[in-house]
Amino acid sequence: MGKNIRKLHESFQHALRGLGLCIQGERNFRVHMVAAFYVTVFALMGRANAAEGAILCLCFGLTMGAELMNTAIERLCDRQASGYDGFVRNAKDIAAAGVFVCAVACVAVGVCIFLGEGVLWTAVQFLLAHLWAVMALLVTVPAALWFIFHYGRIQ
Repeated sequence: MGKNIRKLHESFQHALRGLGLCIQGERNFRVHMVAAFYVTVFALMGRANAAEGAILCLCFGLTMGAELMNTAIERLCDRQASGYDGFVRNAKDIAAAGVFVCAVACVAVGVCIFLGEGVLWTAVQFLLAHLWAVMALLVTVPAALWFIFHYGRIQ
């Protein structure tokens, strides 16, 4: 029993290490994280219901999971290729297309929830009634941009 728990613990450690590597080394993953943050904030301000929140969480997981797989494929391809290789290029392009398809589907879900269900309008009304919230959001933008474009860069 103890050995199985240790293996499970090690599996989680390896997964968290991989997540950290992706956060540190992949700008596009950080873009997805920042987008998920702002979508979550607007969903809360717009009073999205539990089902809408769950659907948004699935979208975040789908897109970020696809980005993790894309990163793994790219790194393996880069390791194996010793120069230009058309098959490697195709594999990397197809993996990137997988992320793109997931992201487009998630945007469509977001449009349905935020526009079709009125969540965006409710969020805008909240912001108009609470200017402190507008200022708080604006303060986060430089940090978000720094995180996307500078986090993980070698100094």
